[in-house]
Amino acid sequence: MRVSTNMIYDQGVRALQTQSAALLHTGQQIATGRKILTPSDDPVASARALDVTQSSSVNKQFITNQGYAEDALKLVEGQLDGAGEIIQYARERVLAAGNPALSPSDRRSIATDLRGQFDAMLAIANTRDANGDHLFAGYKSNDPPFRAALAADAVSARAEYDGDQGTRTMQVSSSRFMPVSFGGETVFGSKDDGVFEVLGDFITALEQGTNVSAAVGTALEGLDKSLDRVITTRAQIGSQRVEVEQLGLIGSDLDLQYASTLSDLQDLDYNEAISRLTQQRTFLEAAQQSFLKTTGLSLFNYLN
Repeated sequence: MRVSTNMIYDQGVRALQTQSAALLHTGQQIATGRKILTPSDDPVASARALDVTQSSSVNKQFITNQGYAEDALKLVEGQLDGAGEIIQYARERVLAAGNPALSPSDRRSIATDLRGQFDAMLAIANTRDANGDHLFAGYKSNDPPFRAALAADAVSARAEYDGDQGTRTMQVSSSRFMPVSFGGETVFGSKDDGVFEVLGDFITALEQGTNVSAAVGTALEGLDKSLDRVITTRAQIGSQRVEVEQLGLIGSDLDLQYASTLSDLQDLDYNEAISRLTQQRTFLEAAQQSFLKTTGLSLFNYLN
């Protein structure tokens, strides 16, 4: 087979192009710090890296949601602490009002104090979060859940619940949707035995001076039930906050594992890459010299 000058030239060009492309690829790897520049470099590793990246993104979203859930639970917890303090204070005032030595004026003063506590409790029950949603309205979070209402005598303190019993949740893991709000009746009681009804009825009894002794016993019983509801919800929130903390630790560990796996799949071994770059540069220089020598050969070089 006769080897033409064009064939020799083409082979030399292809060798130079191959060596240059390899050198350029290694240089890009070093510049980016990644050993996989395109999926074709390592299809299996590229597919695995994509899966890990997606899993890492989902895990990061769960971690973010855990932070939101923690903030929401802390806000509810703080409001419940305030509600519990009001109930305990009201209980003390109810006990004081049962003193038979008190005058009607003294009892009316206690009633005025309890009206203030009623208003403070109503403010807690209508608390909003940073997004403007009411904490204790269930799904109807755009509107205040408790509405002050006057009884038929236009004097008795009352509050009507306009929310529902829905519980808003937040996904904090692949299988956990955590409650971050509570229906108002769960915390403050229903129309028949709620804290507002208990306080309202007792305030009315004090102001009218009728059956105060019986009203004291009824109010104490109702306030104890109200405090139990608050304590129960408070305990649930405490348990949920512990759960969020544990999920956060798990999420952080997963985040480190995903990062380590991605590093193994994608990150470049600089020592190996620099050594390979040096070798490829040597090969390219040798190919260039060989090409120059080969293309410089001519029959006329041997003719005198």
